[in-house]
Amino acid sequence: MGCDIYMFAEKRNPKTGKWEKIGRQFIDPNMVGMIVDYMSKWYGLTEDEAFKIVKKYYQGYEASDKLEEKIYKDIEKRVSSDPNFNWWNDTSKLPDPRTDQPYVGRNYTLFGALAGVRDYNMDIISDFAKGLPVDVSTEVCGISDEWGIDGHSHSYLTVKELIDSKYYKMSEKELYDIGMGDFFFKQVVNTLLSMGNPKDVRIVFWFDN
Repeated sequence: MGCDIYMFAEKRNPKTGKWEKIGRQFIDPNMVGMIVDYMSKWYGLTEDEAFKIVKKYYQGYEASDKLEEKIYKDIEKRVSSDPNFNWWNDTSKLPDPRTDQPYVGRNYTLFGALAGVRDYNMDIISDFAKGLPVDVSTEVCGISDEWGIDGHSHSYLTVKELIDSKYYKMSEKELYDIGMGDFFFKQVVNTLLSMGNPKDVRIVFWFDN
């Protein structure tokens, strides 16, 4: 049976000192892929061309020409903003790629590095699973509670811990050579890094089987 990770991000409120869950500010590459596939087929673009336009749209950049403007309008029309949209049951619309989970993939090498889960040969960034933080946000605590005993190996890491790790310092080739790939440490972590002081932004996560 496979093992999946459920990861959320929190940021410390500078006024209250409390940790608060970060909302749908992350991009699910699988959902982006569906939008890119549609755009490339509909407009005769290469996947790379379509990806650059879709990425610009979700990063908030203005359209630079009429084609991009048309694609922007098509995205607004075709992509559902409902996070619970069952896109597999309704092909008239495409799924919104924005999510509140920084990482939604399955990579056992990464799981081993984060919490010693599945791949027991990896150097763990901090400790074996540390449990939920005592000051976890109400929202993330509630989501964890819903999983009950089906969720295991809860843990958390600040962005400071992530960027101080040997994995963040590795090249893309080195990350691929150990079987981890570069997506988490070269894209996800850098997105988290842009959200505030590395000590005041963290990931909270657990696994299922």
